[in-house]
Amino acid sequence: MQRSRLAAWMVFAGVLLLLASSGLIVSVVNDWEQANGAHGVQQLTVNVDPSAARASPVGSAGRAGLFLKDAELLTKKWAPLPIAYTAKEQTRAVYGAAKLNTDVFGVNGAYTDFNEMKLKAGASFGPNSVEEHSRVALVSATVAQQLFRANLVVGKTIELFGVNFTVIGVFDDEGSLLRQMSDDGSPNVLIPVTTLFDVQPNAVIETIQMARKSSAVDGGESQVREALRAIGHNPTQFNIVNHELAYTRMTQWRFIQLFVCGMIVIFLLVRLMVRQLSVMQTLLRSRLTRDNWTDVLIHERKALLLITLAILGMAACIIALWNGIRFHLYIPLEWVPEQIIDVSFYMEKLRGLWQQEAAQMGYVPSPQELLTDAANHLTGRLFIAGMLFGLPLFMLGARLWVLERVPVYVQLQRVFIYVPSAAVIIFAIAQWAGLSYQIEPLDYAVVGALCTIAMIHFNPSEGVEFSYAQTHS
Repeated sequence: MQRSRLAAWMVFAGVLLLLASSGLIVSVVNDWEQANGAHGVQQLTVNVDPSAARASPVGSAGRAGLFLKDAELLTKKWAPLPIAYTAKEQTRAVYGAAKLNTDVFGVNGAYTDFNEMKLKAGASFGPNSVEEHSRVALVSATVAQQLFRANLVVGKTIELFGVNFTVIGVFDDEGSLLRQMSDDGSPNVLIPVTTLFDVQPNAVIETIQMARKSSAVDGGESQVREALRAIGHNPTQFNIVNHELAYTRMTQWRFIQLFVCGMIVIFLLVRLMVRQLSVMQTLLRSRLTRDNWTDVLIHERKALLLITLAILGMAACIIALWNGIRFHLYIPLEWVPEQIIDVSFYMEKLRGLWQQEAAQMGYVPSPQELLTDAANHLTGRLFIAGMLFGLPLFMLGARLWVLERVPVYVQLQRVFIYVPSAAVIIFAIAQWAGLSYQIEPLDYAVVGALCTIAMIHFNPSEGVEFSYAQTHS
């Protein structure tokens, strides 16, 4: 009895982890895509790399980055597609006796097109705020509470860089678990970038977000480099993140998991088909020793029809599963060797990654990069939870049920209860994490097929087999 309960818990945990892995991967990716604003994944983030820029022209006061006139020129080069650029400075926000250390982001008018901003009060910058160098500010809800000790702060005046700014809006900065994992993935205070340069002449633009010109995954970086060269900057001093490529890599984890689970189902279905063919062969041989083909086909038509329908049904399931789980695996071209097996090629690649990591020890990623890295890590861990823990737990639990001689109909009844129960638990987890739980019908179909076919396959004596004795009982 204890082993049977252990098997039940193992199967339930396996189903839970498999559904949580695929469903939460979709939720995390959708949350990350939503955080990228109206342009979603159709954008590139360009961030200054100080270590690579030491040998190149730098901004004022020896800091690497772009001047305001450079950013405006880059905007013209990239037209008609928009560009958002950001300069970041640290200062104290002062309101009366209250003081708070803040990260002030100077942004242009297109910032909200590339970054989601949920306003809790007030309004965002108007069309002329940047052009008119307006001294207005948007503050996060956290800054509003810590500095003003109140929610109604629109219209109040705060001091930044020794200059008064009028608060025109408050934005939500709580966010989901993904945004909390990105740490500095959201700013504290936003002001017009032109105003930031007025009060901080030594500021430089370090982060640029650009709408994609090409829909190809690998086509955008070269266009960005050409645009940077056109305004007189060395592209090697910038780190370019292709959001569409990041999206492809993150969503690929779910496709790989579905493919592995689906291929296991297909393998088990093929074995069941072979089993049915063996039953048919045994039946025909036993009857052909006494009767001719015509009599055999007449007397065993029911058994042969049932076996044929079972085989055709399984073949249809295989075709449907294959159409659902097949996908194009993305492998970066730089990771494809000229020879099929080339160990030295991959050793050099790994050594290059270690050297690159060491070279970027002093690199300060942009908020968008922090958010993307957090999404990458979270989706990778969810994949590991499903593949390395969920799938083995389910398979071991199913085998243990067979050893404990739990009837197959009882196993299937329990599994059909486990799937919706797991979905409810995962929905609660997603709500707690601030994510909208989104699972596709294909995920339920693949996991449901895995559960059903595995139970039938592991219980051959109770499965869908039609023998001569069974049809004549």
